[in-house]
Amino acid sequence: MKKILISVFVIFALPSQLLPQTGAELMRFVKQIEGKPPEGRRQFIKDQLRRWKVRYHTMAFQANLPFRDSLVRGENIIVPMGKGKKKIIVGAHSDAVPKSPGANDNGGGVAVVLGLIKGLMDYQWNHKVDFCFFDQEEGGLLGSKEFVKKYKDKENHLAMINLDVEGTGDEVFVGPVGGGDDNVIMPIARKAAKRTGYTFIEATVYPPSDYMSFANAKLENISVSVLPKGDADKLVSFLSNHKVNTDTYPQVMKVMHTPHDSSAYMSPKALGISFEFTRTLLMLLNETK
Repeated sequence: MKKILISVFVIFALPSQLLPQTGAELMRFVKQIEGKPPEGRRQFIKDQLRRWKVRYHTMAFQANLPFRDSLVRGENIIVPMGKGKKKIIVGAHSDAVPKSPGANDNGGGVAVVLGLIKGLMDYQWNHKVDFCFFDQEEGGLLGSKEFVKKYKDKENHLAMINLDVEGTGDEVFVGPVGGGDDNVIMPIARKAAKRTGYTFIEATVYPPSDYMSFANAKLENISVSVLPKGDADKLVSFLSNHKVNTDTYPQVMKVMHTPHDSSAYMSPKALGISFEFTRTLLMLLNETK
């Protein structure tokens, strides 16, 4: 895959003063979900939602995969909020690679979406918003594919925000940029970066994740990660050249999909950055007509 563009924005505004407290709470979520089996991860999410008295529904699915000799089952968890004609989707996959604790990939994304639900449950929405926990992303984006297949608001779709790998570093990495499916959301994402003051990096190449199910349906989307300084350039180079060099290999990829993907390698600060950036992005999207 050829790299076409990578843009960097450095803004000097002050980040939210609520960040440390928010990040600590999100880290507690990560520690409670890491290492759990698929059903345990889903149950943790449901327990949190019930504790907050938040309404949700589930979407069970199953699929046969050519490289598996057994039926794959999963369950998406969806929290609807707001009213209006247009629809915003905020998603994070809840599953993890077998034998990996799945803390950063993707307990961090789950934690941030939970934090957004808790923090915005009384927010005055101008649009409908679905906060989604997609299952079986690691098995081939199965949960998000099932959601898109049954998605009833495609004609009024405004944007999908995918959160995957949120817990290490202090730079917001967004993509894939271009292709005609981010013309609405990318200008707003850049505005959110300026407003929050975080280092903001965008690229035309991006690791596979649930945003692809929406992109394949030609629905507006972006994916958001938080990475250590320098990792975005390394990740773009790796995705473009498919060459593994120990000196230029991204830090986050050294533990992803391994038994070392634990909360010990994550930070409350990174989770807080993801939360604050995505919350700001959502509020700006809410102002669109």
